[in-house]
Amino acid sequence: MTVTAIMIVRYKDKKDLGKKEEVKQQKQQIEDFIRAFKQEKRFASTIVAENTEPAKAAQTDFYPEGLLPPVQNLLQRMGIEKPYIHQAEAIKALLAGKNVVVSAGVASGKSLVYQAVILNSLVQNPQSRALLLFPTKALAQDQAQKMQMLCKELNKQNPALPAIVNGIYDGDTATDLRGKLRKQANILFTNPDMLHLGILPNHTLWSAFFSRLAYVIIDEVHIYRGVFGSHTANLFRRLKRITAVYGIKPQFIFTSATLANARELAETLIEEPVVLIDKDGSPKGERHFYICNPPVIEPALGIRRSSTQEISSIAKSLLQTNLQALLFTGSRRSVELIFRYLTADQKIADKVRSYRSGYLAEERRKVERDLREGEIGLVISTNALELGIDIGGLDAILLNGYPGTICATRQQAGRAGRKGNPSLCILEASGNPLDQYICQHPEYIFANNPEQALLDPNNSEILRLQLLCAISEMAFKEGENFGALSFAEIQGHLFALLDEGLIRHIGNRYIGISGKYPAGDVSLRNAGNQFQILADDELVGWVDSGSVKWMTHPNAIYLHQGETWVVKELSIEQKKVILEPVQVNYYTQATQFTEIALNDLWRLENVTGGRKHFGEVTVTRTITGFKRLRFWTMEVLDQEELDLPPEIMQTQAYWISLAEETVERIRNQGLWNNDSNDYGHKWEEICEQIRQRDNYHCRNCGATGDLEVHHIIPFRRFEDPAEANEPDNLVALCPRCHRLAETRVHIQSGLAALAYLLGNLAPFFVMCAPQDLGVHSEDKSPLALGNPVIVIYDNVPGGIGLSRKLYELHNQLLYAGMDRIKGCACENGCPACVGPVAENGIGAKEEAMAILKELIEEVRIEN
Repeated sequence: MTVTAIMIVRYKDKKDLGKKEEVKQQKQQIEDFIRAFKQEKRFASTIVAENTEPAKAAQTDFYPEGLLPPVQNLLQRMGIEKPYIHQAEAIKALLAGKNVVVSAGVASGKSLVYQAVILNSLVQNPQSRALLLFPTKALAQDQAQKMQMLCKELNKQNPALPAIVNGIYDGDTATDLRGKLRKQANILFTNPDMLHLGILPNHTLWSAFFSRLAYVIIDEVHIYRGVFGSHTANLFRRLKRITAVYGIKPQFIFTSATLANARELAETLIEEPVVLIDKDGSPKGERHFYICNPPVIEPALGIRRSSTQEISSIAKSLLQTNLQALLFTGSRRSVELIFRYLTADQKIADKVRSYRSGYLAEERRKVERDLREGEIGLVISTNALELGIDIGGLDAILLNGYPGTICATRQQAGRAGRKGNPSLCILEASGNPLDQYICQHPEYIFANNPEQALLDPNNSEILRLQLLCAISEMAFKEGENFGALSFAEIQGHLFALLDEGLIRHIGNRYIGISGKYPAGDVSLRNAGNQFQILADDELVGWVDSGSVKWMTHPNAIYLHQGETWVVKELSIEQKKVILEPVQVNYYTQATQFTEIALNDLWRLENVTGGRKHFGEVTVTRTITGFKRLRFWTMEVLDQEELDLPPEIMQTQAYWISLAEETVERIRNQGLWNNDSNDYGHKWEEICEQIRQRDNYHCRNCGATGDLEVHHIIPFRRFEDPAEANEPDNLVALCPRCHRLAETRVHIQSGLAALAYLLGNLAPFFVMCAPQDLGVHSEDKSPLALGNPVIVIYDNVPGGIGLSRKLYELHNQLLYAGMDRIKGCACENGCPACVGPVAENGIGAKEEAMAILKELIEEVRIEN
């Protein structure tokens, strides 16, 4: 049997089956597909690991005492005869007045917890209020619709109960509706940004709401980490400060994906005890998880077929069945490429949709609706569909490359198999070293716990900005605490704000400056502005300022739901991108150059093996040009230079520089591999001979143009350069194939390996998300008079003090690095220490260890 030969019940007809029959049919369909998948040689040969989790029956309990009959009756009429054990436990704790975080898998019914207690409070007191915060507008829309349905049904069955007013309050809410919601809304759906920008600064208009606020719900709390989470924790300090004026102490309800530190995260956000509910009682269907590695297509070079091509072929086979699936892929461009490839086949084109940021809201809502209603079989998406939007009962998940974290992998895989149905997930590895490491060590994602979410509410810069917002909202009294911080702990910040003229001190109060709106200058997420994408004066989509030059530079090919457009104009001033339709057989890929320059050196100290520095730097990212690549073959057709203004970010940085004598000691051990290769004085002549021998075509893909010469066995593995340069060891490759080949036989730099190690440890020391920091290394840096450096900088304009803290924790960071390397059982390197080694590459664990030994005095003396 082949995969394409499977004949099964249509996915849109599932709703006509009984539950038991549906599960039985679905189980059979997935098993048939897996059997055929494993029998088809092309796919079977790529499977490197498989894992099956057995089905688990639902564990239920009785509704807790205190949940009133009207609410119990409503839930039972909705088909929820008994709650799952985690739902019952959470509701019981909330009715007892406790704060709760529910940490459970996707589709485990976490939202029922807050729906039940909010409705219960409204039956008890129709004037009760609830504030629900969601990290995205789409989630708020989704949950608001569900709550609206429940409220209507509750009002219908209980006519004496006053009508419950629901509403969404965000940037899209009409002006005439805002006043009504402020005064009348029992249940308000919004996001942290709107609470920060629009609600708290105008809290006097919200007195009717805040004086009756019973519950605050924070959905998808695992999103609140790093800079965003640290800002949000201070936002809750501001919220609680305002509700306290009305004598109100609301309860907090958190929902979270499975997380290693869900309770710690929730308690840090609100500075109160929180009860953790993490015994998931929802039913789980049998879950099949396969890891596939694309086949090697050029054995001599170790080049594998593109994961995008492989996952597209699997998706095409899946679409010959009627299993419903999501295909997650990392970039917006890859969403469009896969969509274009699949819709080229007219037999399946109507079953496929694409979904990503940048689409219009109505386009995304239609995709969600069509998926729920069984009108389509596959949606190709970025992680935009990772969060808990209700998209119905999916059967399978396809992952184009490792999502980057164990938490994200489980979230994405968990989108299939809702309500106890069986499910399938196939991860197609990309060529990057981390994906290849996972192929060799699948236990990395099967056996490890999800990552922790880290934040630091007391970060000096964040605290200062949020304190300024709080004072603007309501005068700050002498002796007043700010959350868990005593007046003595924040007094220094108050003095600094006074010195800068941002607040005033009158009597025993600190007050804001009249007419100033500090919240407008503080971004919780440091998100950029949005650019309109227009065609014939019609809005096609949106692109953020951080991506606009990369995606929509002049002459770029913009891909949108399978259609190709060329960018005719990019107006930075007007925040507009102008498109024209065009039929081409290629897409474009921008090239970028990044450099870091010193603005001001604030602190410098001699340390063992070199120096540590802290100062202000300018990170400059410049789009220098772009390539035109043919669809699917990815053959480089030509290149074009661009003259675009650079993206410039001034920020704070901490960097370590190595002294010349330190480098020389490492070099004498044969462990310094940042020196350039000396291929010999006849190298250019040899290269021309190889290009001529290969007929001026890339040996791998056949492309012509600028060809580079590649050592099949790396040059550094030979003691004699003449042996390395033998013709049999050389091959002409186009730049793309050369890059792929180098990835496979990569000899990692010890300096880069140490940068990887310290960059991954740093977030634990400053309590931030990895993306809040940037990491850079170079062997001849202007930041240190031409010496080698490792730079860690705040990836936030202006900086927020993360690198300053790392400067102060220099020794602790290095010791932690040494402990990590020594404690890791790998031979040459892995994701847990100095970075994953390329498939056929040489790691730099020993080299990184040598550098660390030079930087830690005690270790160097011992050795």
